[in-house]
Amino acid sequence: MGMKDRLEHIKQRAQDAGKMVVDVGVEAAREKRDAAAGFAKGKVDAATGYAAQKRDAAKDLADTTRSAFKEGDFEELLARLPLPARPVQEDWQWSLGKLITSGSKPPTGTGMLLGLLDNFGTIDIGPNEVGFDGGTAKWHKVKAIRTRSLDGILQKLSTDTFTESIENLLPPVPGRGWVSERATSAIFTLWAMVADLAIRDPEAGRRQVVCEIEYKGWIFTKEAATGFFTGPVMALLPNLDQIFREEAAARGVLVEQAEDTAIESAEARVAWLREKHAAIAAKRAEAQRAIEY
Repeated sequence: MGMKDRLEHIKQRAQDAGKMVVDVGVEAAREKRDAAAGFAKGKVDAATGYAAQKRDAAKDLADTTRSAFKEGDFEELLARLPLPARPVQEDWQWSLGKLITSGSKPPTGTGMLLGLLDNFGTIDIGPNEVGFDGGTAKWHKVKAIRTRSLDGILQKLSTDTFTESIENLLPPVPGRGWVSERATSAIFTLWAMVADLAIRDPEAGRRQVVCEIEYKGWIFTKEAATGFFTGPVMALLPNLDQIFREEAAARGVLVEQAEDTAIESAEARVAWLREKHAAIAAKRAEAQRAIEY
């Protein structure tokens, strides 16, 4: 083979090697691109799946709420309510306003009225704050958390003053009747569930439930306490009550029992509970008739 042929042969081998390197590079780039696309698709699918799960959960809760208002059955609604993670990693809130609007679209112009309900019935818990009924405190300012028995919570529920409280809270503007009637019906239904639980299960009646948060104010010590809505909800959601306790314990916050006026006689307690239940049931029926009308 002459010198010229040798040079042509070397040139051809170099071209072939160069082409091979290019082909390998192209294939590697293609594989990398496909892998990146697959990873991105996986992330999108995961994000889409998570969003879809949250959307489906919200839809299920809305459907359940709509059915609950129609049938007066809130037990399934509470069972489906998504509770915060344990330990709590992001802010979580549930309110009377969210309850009465999650099953149907509220009338136009009721936003302000629903906002006012947040000062009447809201449960807040998060990594930084905790509170009831619009009164929230930074965790590092919380001095103590107190509990009451389910019976003690029932003792604070007055069927007479509640309706007046709602009427005084909401100004006479369009949509007031819709908000007032749905809020009233929902709360009386929750009350009836608590009273029924206390009648059926004496042990549940004596179970302690988180209901008061004592915290440092600018000058004086303040207190955020459960009310007409938040007390029954905490009593009916023992897992949420446990989350409050765990978050308090993790921060070294004392959980103590508040003073309750106990009804010593079992017969007197049952008679009192049945009387309470009957009064609540009558008020609930009245509120439901108002909504249907």
